[in-house]
Amino acid sequence: MKISQLFKKYWNFIISTLIASLLIPLLSESWEKVLAILSILLIWNILGFLFKDFLKSSLLILFLILPFNITYQLPYSFLGIQLAEPFVDGVIVNYLVPTLSILDIGILLLLLPLIFRGLIDLKWKGFSFLRAFSLFAIYLIVQSISKGSFLSLSNSFRLLLYVFTFYNLFKSIRNIINQKILTSLLIGSILLVLFQGVVALLQFSGGTSLGLSLLGESQVVSGMKGSSFLTLNNQLFLRGYGTFPHPNVFGGWLIFNIFLGWFLFDNMNRKRDYSVLLMFLSSLILILTFSRISFLVCGVIWVPFIIKTFVNAKRIKNFAFVGLISERLTNLFTGGDSGWSDRVKLLKSSFQIIRDNLLMGVGLGNFVKSMGGNVPRGSNGILLLQPVHNIFLLLISEIGLIGFSLFGTLLYFFFKDKKWDLRFIMCLVSILIIGMFDHYMVSLPQGLVILLLLLISYH
Repeated sequence: MKISQLFKKYWNFIISTLIASLLIPLLSESWEKVLAILSILLIWNILGFLFKDFLKSSLLILFLILPFNITYQLPYSFLGIQLAEPFVDGVIVNYLVPTLSILDIGILLLLLPLIFRGLIDLKWKGFSFLRAFSLFAIYLIVQSISKGSFLSLSNSFRLLLYVFTFYNLFKSIRNIINQKILTSLLIGSILLVLFQGVVALLQFSGGTSLGLSLLGESQVVSGMKGSSFLTLNNQLFLRGYGTFPHPNVFGGWLIFNIFLGWFLFDNMNRKRDYSVLLMFLSSLILILTFSRISFLVCGVIWVPFIIKTFVNAKRIKNFAFVGLISERLTNLFTGGDSGWSDRVKLLKSSFQIIRDNLLMGVGLGNFVKSMGGNVPRGSNGILLLQPVHNIFLLLISEIGLIGFSLFGTLLYFFFKDKKWDLRFIMCLVSILIIGMFDHYMVSLPQGLVILLLLLISYH
């Protein structure tokens, strides 16, 4: 048997073995993370054999690992080559350290079966995705090299890998999704939401993380610098993190699950009521994140869903969604919270970076570093060493107007010549709202996957 035929037949074992061997250096840092990744590879292989389709298995695995912030920070230097300069004014900034994420593995596992099944769009003539993608790839690589930034280069490869994979998944999604897959997604998503809800509730009530580093849980304590907490009725409360790097990202994932429930409701032949349960549970657990933007988006989603599904269809007479009215929400307007003023300061910093780097930007991941000696301070006096909370300004800052235009062209191919329904319009509205007030949809692997999943969710 030829090597090519051998690889095509047993590629899943070969890839699993290769990934497992690459995990050996991780053992000294965290054997728990290695165990988690090996478990995911085992589940991926089992699902592949059960479904007799590794593309479906990879899709399910992606949904499974999405909530878990399992990452590996690359060393600051390798063989004398400087890979990272993570310090700003003597303070280490996680955003400036190149990382490998379990989601990078998940996306690779999704791309490979697309390649082996010949589902990659290789059309080159005319105004094609491949041409636009190639131009964008060349631009990002040249920009990273010219900036001499390994961080920018690694972030560029991740962005290109994710966009390329999701576009080709989007083109083939109708041939992948069936009622069995939808049922598996529904059951798995409900269990994941419940698990994350229990973790978040214990974090909120206990005021500290639970020690679930195996699953990528952040090490946080209420009142500790770097932790996200709030003061309600003169008491400190730790916001619910789940296994996400920040409560806002957790909130974004729950918003995605609300949309997933809506998608399943529209596409499942049976058990549709359980998809509403997924939406309700996600909305209820969202309270623990205390993410005000997510609260707003949650209400924006439920209103049209109720009107379209229940009022117009006249399936039920009374259905109400009770919004959360709390001190956390009203503080945004009464001045009792620093979140808004901190965002404004970062906005001003982004304007200065854009002004100085309008066309080419500063490189993906280099926003914080590019603030230089003009890093703003929050109302508590702590340096705001984080990206601007606006994905549009962040992208323009980091890849410039040229890169932003090329990236926008790529996204155009995700929904050109398609009929837009209410659900997809609400997806775009939600992306716009979240994107105007946070950065994780382009700055973190989990956020980027959520963004791209939302963009292909109208099928």
